[in-house]
Amino acid sequence: MTPHADPHDSTPRTPLAAAVVAEAVRRIEAAGPLDDQAELRQAFHAQPTRAAQVLARAWLLGQRLGLPAGLARWRHLGGWVVLGLAVAVALAGLGVARGVLAPDGGINAVAAFVGLLGLHALTLLAWLLGLAWSLSGRGGGAGGWSLGRLALGLVARLPLDRGPHALTLLRAFSGLVQRQRLWPWLTGALSHAIWTLALALTLGALAFGFAFHAYRLSWETTILSADFFQRFVQLTGRLPAALGFPVPDASAVQRVGQAGASAGADAAVQRAWAWWLMGCVAVYGVLPRALLAALSFWRWRAGLARLSQVDMADPYVHRIVQRLDALEPPPEVIDPEHRPDRAPAPPALPPGAPGTLAVIGFELPPELDWPPPGLPAASGPAPRIAGGAREREQALGRLMAARPASLLLVCHAPSSPDRGTARFLREAAFQAGRSALLLIAAQSGEGAPVPEAAARRWRDWLQAEDLPGVALLDSVAAADDWVASLDV
Repeated sequence: MTPHADPHDSTPRTPLAAAVVAEAVRRIEAAGPLDDQAELRQAFHAQPTRAAQVLARAWLLGQRLGLPAGLARWRHLGGWVVLGLAVAVALAGLGVARGVLAPDGGINAVAAFVGLLGLHALTLLAWLLGLAWSLSGRGGGAGGWSLGRLALGLVARLPLDRGPHALTLLRAFSGLVQRQRLWPWLTGALSHAIWTLALALTLGALAFGFAFHAYRLSWETTILSADFFQRFVQLTGRLPAALGFPVPDASAVQRVGQAGASAGADAAVQRAWAWWLMGCVAVYGVLPRALLAALSFWRWRAGLARLSQVDMADPYVHRIVQRLDALEPPPEVIDPEHRPDRAPAPPALPPGAPGTLAVIGFELPPELDWPPPGLPAASGPAPRIAGGAREREQALGRLMAARPASLLLVCHAPSSPDRGTARFLREAAFQAGRSALLLIAAQSGEGAPVPEAAARRWRDWLQAEDLPGVALLDSVAAADDWVASLDV
């Protein structure tokens, strides 16, 4: 196992996920560059172009930090948050509608119409104004408040399995989407989906209530005339009537009007009023929200390709490209007629054959023999390096070519680990299926004990350097057991 959070993370690397992780890594590195030697080298060998290498490096760093897992958490929680907001909106609308229910089962039809569709109409108008403001270039691409923005904020802030970089991911995501002017379409798709579901739940509740309860719909007024309600029902009922919903005529509106006349209205008239109210919710509520949700989702998907583009002129990207350029081998001067065809660089391979073991002695005192007695036999050469840059590069190159199933790094227990040790261990462990650190204390061989204080110091150092996946072994016998424990 490597020291990364999850080097074999199964989170799909979609263009959107890769772009968000790259932006989040950029924001994290604004406080200081990350130790990325292994990731930089792996990206260099795995991708053909500099832009793809920049994204691959960011993705590998994001895996170490758990960023793809955070995006997977968003996907899992997102559906529940959308459903919860839809239920809340539906309950609020039904609560307002019930506020106009009389004790005797009478309902003021026009007041119920306003209660069920009023908030929907106001928020829809606000979204349309915000969209126009955003697309005009004066709104910065952010749009205004909406249920979609609320849903994204809740998903990022919910405490369930929330990682340390949850808010960084949210800011990276929103900043990336705003720069491409996709924020109104994303929040619009979420908002309209929530409203569509909420109004559909409201419509279902109305149908259930009218099917199994005897409500009487009427209108009442103190200052308005009957002609106002006749015109109101006629205008609002045109579209529902075109779709087949029954609508009360002028005489029906008169009959259920003032002075409790609704109590004597026949069942057919009451059914027409009930269908008129449900038709208005369907036509003026569910239908426009569903169409706008589909439009917003289509515009969002159409703009996703722009998110994965890398700005090669950006100073941050330029610094990474310079470091990638430094990994290129020196040019060879060969006569054109003898120049061989260049094959593309092979992709990074998975760990090698089962049971393969690489052993490296790292910064051991000169008086210690190498290898120590009883050390498990390596599958190839077992180098002993003093820590020089050239030695490290050569050892890492051999590991990258071999990709062993197991890596055993032997260190001197009384010595103090440092940042150089952490960097080499992180880069070396990335090339193996699993890794262990063997501490040796003296020349006395296999039975030499490692002081508990020294073992504790190295164990705490592994935790502090975010290397919990590296096993710590305090004897050659423990190393034998560790090597034998690998399933072949």
